[in-house]
Amino acid sequence: MTSLMVTWTDIFEGIGKFSYWVFGGMRSLGHIPNVCISLFVIGMLAYWTARLIKYKNQAKQNAGTVE
Repeated sequence: MTSLMVTWTDIFEGIGKFSYWVFGGMRSLGHIPNVCISLFVIGMLAYWTARLIKYKNQAKQNAGTVE
């Protein structure tokens, strides 16, 4: 009969094997993930800046009025 006990060694070896598998796949992708993440961050910063400018302009227009 096989033992169903899982040890910490089994868990960490599993994590290690999974990490090697993931990073092996990332190595084959090259710089594509880096470029995608960088473009996403730049896009979100540009969106956020545009929204801040929009809200600032709205605040200037509504400065004299009380709602």
